[in-house]
Amino acid sequence: MKKAYRVLRKSIERRLKTRTGDWAFTPSDLADLGDPRSVGKELTRMVKSGKVRRVRRGVYEIPRPHPFIGTVGAGADAVVAAIARRDGLKLLPAGAHAANLLGLSTQVAARDTYGVQGRSRTSDEIGRASVQFRQRSTKAMMMAGRASGWVSEALRNISRIHITTERRQPLRARMVAKDKKQLRDDLRYVPAWMRPFFLELSRDD
Repeated sequence: MKKAYRVLRKSIERRLKTRTGDWAFTPSDLADLGDPRSVGKELTRMVKSGKVRRVRRGVYEIPRPHPFIGTVGAGADAVVAAIARRDGLKLLPAGAHAANLLGLSTQVAARDTYGVQGRSRTSDEIGRASVQFRQRSTKAMMMAGRASGWVSEALRNISRIHITTERRQPLRARMVAKDKKQLRDDLRYVPAWMRPFFLELSRDD
């Protein structure tokens, strides 16, 4: 039995070495390495030895040293991605978060919020960050994981009267061919007032 656990630990360690430090994971990400109970026990041992760190129940990260701020982990976005993989969730970033990352706004949301299909979920405390999953419409969730989803949420957040040329031009410059195609393909899912902006951002000239 001890030999089997040593083999499992080596398998887990090899898997984790292939991942970067900003990757969080759950036992389901290691499902091909052994049965859930054995994987869970081995992760508990690795937590005690300091090789991995438990972020919250059932979610882990690989701690790594930082030259200025000490030990750091994967970050809230990676933890949310791990939860989404485990629970089969498609995620749509909230407007303020999307607008900030796309350079349309300098506002930083106090709480990271993601749209999900199905019932809303209570907020999850992830380190110092607070994350919430809110129910969104089927139409909105059709753009989850796509450039169109990020852009639509960002535009909705800043509202049409504040979508100036100065804001649009840098965003348009960031759009690659794949992004532009997604914007054109998903015109049907956004409100009428947003469609001219989608078409402008997706132009090739």
